[in-house]
Amino acid sequence: MMPRLSALLTTTAVLLAAPAVAQANYFAGDVIDGPVGGTLRVGDVDIARDGTGAVAYVKDDGGVPHLFVSRLIGGGFQAPERLDTALPGAASQPVVAASDGGRLVVAFRSGNQLNVAVKPDAPRPFLPPQALVDGASNPSVDMSIHGVAYISFTAPGGSARDVRVARMARTETAFAVLPDVLDVTPAQDAGLGAGRSRIAVSAEGTAVVLWGEAGHVYSRRVFGSKVSTSPQDLNVPAIDGHAGGGADTPDISIEDDASYAWAAFRQQFDDGRLHTVARRLRGGVYEEGKFVDGLGFPAPADVGELAISISGRGEGIAATSAGGGLNAALIHRDEFFPAATVGPAAATSLPAVGIAENGDAYAASLNPDGGVRISGYDISPSKAGVPGPGPLQVLSPPEFGPAEAAGGMDLGVNRAGDAWAVFVQNGPGGRRLVAGGFDREPGRFRTYTSSKFRRFKQPKLTWQSAFEIQGRLRYRVEIDGTAVGETTDRSLTLGSPLTDGIHPWRVVATDRRGQTAATNVRLLRVDGTPPTFESKLTGVRKQGRTLKLAVKASDAFVPDAPQGTADTPGAVANGSGVKSYRIDWGDKSRTDKKRTASHVYRKNGTYTLRISVRDVAGNVTVDKQRLTIKKAK
Repeated sequence: MMPRLSALLTTTAVLLAAPAVAQANYFAGDVIDGPVGGTLRVGDVDIARDGTGAVAYVKDDGGVPHLFVSRLIGGGFQAPERLDTALPGAASQPVVAASDGGRLVVAFRSGNQLNVAVKPDAPRPFLPPQALVDGASNPSVDMSIHGVAYISFTAPGGSARDVRVARMARTETAFAVLPDVLDVTPAQDAGLGAGRSRIAVSAEGTAVVLWGEAGHVYSRRVFGSKVSTSPQDLNVPAIDGHAGGGADTPDISIEDDASYAWAAFRQQFDDGRLHTVARRLRGGVYEEGKFVDGLGFPAPADVGELAISISGRGEGIAATSAGGGLNAALIHRDEFFPAATVGPAAATSLPAVGIAENGDAYAASLNPDGGVRISGYDISPSKAGVPGPGPLQVLSPPEFGPAEAAGGMDLGVNRAGDAWAVFVQNGPGGRRLVAGGFDREPGRFRTYTSSKFRRFKQPKLTWQSAFEIQGRLRYRVEIDGTAVGETTDRSLTLGSPLTDGIHPWRVVATDRRGQTAATNVRLLRVDGTPPTFESKLTGVRKQGRTLKLAVKASDAFVPDAPQGTADTPGAVANGSGVKSYRIDWGDKSRTDKKRTASHVYRKNGTYTLRISVRDVAGNVTVDKQRLTIKKAK
C-alpha cells in the first residue's frame, strides 16, 4: 500500500471513530441571582417555543420585596431587571407568560394593586407597569403563540371577591379589564385560597378559565372580550362508584386547537381523601373524570399540590405530590395512562411539569432532603404506549445549601425539549436563585461542499445549520484529523492551501455547554496540477496532404504514477483524470475533440496548431506548434 493512501485511510478511520453526537446532559447550578439576605421567592417561569422566556421573582430591595425578572436569551438567563422601580409597595404573586420573539407579560401585585408589565418584543424594553385593578390578588397569565394574552385574577365585583379577566390583543401593549365577572353566582365569593383561578390560551387566542367557588371547580371560556354564558361544573358525582365531594386547586392546559384542553383539580371522595381528577375538554363538553394521582382507592394520603401541561398537539403530563412522593401520569393519544411514582417529594412541594412539541416531558419536585430532582420522558407519537420515568437527576448543587419549599419552584420547556427548573437554595452567604435542567445537544447536520475534484486549493467549505435553540453554535472544521478553523457561520474559506490529493473532512458543532454534534466524514478531492501530455504529428506538411496527430496525456500528481480512479489503491498519487482534448488546426476549420485526429490543409502557409488538454478539476495545459505547409507541386 502506498504511504499516502495508508495515511488517508488512517485519518478517515480516526474521524469515523469519533462520536457524531455527544450525549445531552442534565445540568445544575446556574446562579441567576444572589447570594442575598432576606426575601427571595420564585413566582413563575415560562418559556416560549423559540426558547425565549423569563423567570419572575420577588427579592428584597431596600428592605422591601420588589419584582425582578431574568430573561432567558440564547440559552442563558440574563442579568436581573427590577420592573417596579416606580412602585413603592411590596411586590408579590408574580406570574409570567412568554411567546415567540421575546414578547413577555408579567402580572404582579404591588401593595394591594394588580399591575402588569409588557415587553412587546425582543428589541424593545419592558414598558412601565400598567395598573389594572385595586384590591386584586391571585393572578394567572397565559399568552397564545401569536401574542394574545389574558390574565385571570380575584378582585371586587358582584361580591368582595370575584374572578375577573383582562385581555391584551396581539398587536397591543396594554390590557383591558373585561366588564363581566366569571362567577357562577356573582353575589358569592370566588377565586380564594385553593380556589384561585388558572387560565390557558389557545393558538387562536381564546381562553379557558378554571376557578374554585363554593366547594366546586368551574370552567368558562373567554372569546376575545366576550365571556361565555355557559359555565361548567367540573366536580364529578362519582368515579368507579366512589362518590365525590368538594373540589379545589384547579389547573388547566390547552392545545393549539381551542376545542381541546385538559383540566386537573383536587376532589374529595368517600374514602375521606383528596384525589387528583382530570377531565378532557372536547368542543364544548368535558368528558368523564378519571383519577390520575396513582394513589389507588382508598388512598393512603391526601394529594397535595398538582400541575398539568400539554403540548399544542395534545400530548401531556400531570403530576401530584402526595404521601411524600411525586406521582406523574402521561397523556398520549388523548388518554391518560396510569400514574407512576417519579421519586420522593416534600409534603409542601409544588410539582413542576412541562412538555415540548416533540414529546419530551419532564416532572420536577423539591425532595425532603432539600434537593431538587427532575425526571424526563420521551413520548413517541408512533408508539401506542408511553415510557416510564427516566432516572432522577439532581439539579440543586449541594454547596448552595438546601432548596426552600417556601422559595417556590417552576419549570419551563421550549419546543425542542430543553428544560429549565428555577428554585431558591439557602446556603453559605444567603439565598440564591438557581436554574438547572436539560440541554439537548445540537441536531444532526451535513456538509454541502461537493466531493468532486476541484482545482481550488483554498476552497470555501459550506454546511447546513445544526438545529439548536439555546444560543449560537460554534463550528469547527477538521481536515485530515486536524482543526483548521472555527466560525459561527455556515461556511469557511481555508486560510492555507491544501496539497493535491484526497482529504477527509468534517464539521463539529459545539453548543454553549460544550456538547457536540458532527457531520459524517466526507472527502475533499483537490487537484491543482495541470495535466501533462505529449503529441506526435506525422505526415507530409504539404497542401492537400493528410496529417495525423496523436496526443498522449497524463494527470498524475507524481510523475509516472499508475493511473486509476480517485477511489482505488494508488489513487492518492493520481489526479482527477483527463476530461477532454481540443485540437485547433489554426485554419478556421472544425476543432477536433479527440486525442487522435487527422487534417488536410487546403492552402499553403504558416499555421499555429493549438493543443489543449483539460482535466476533471478544470486545470488546462496548452501547447502551441508553428506549422509551415508547403505548396503542392
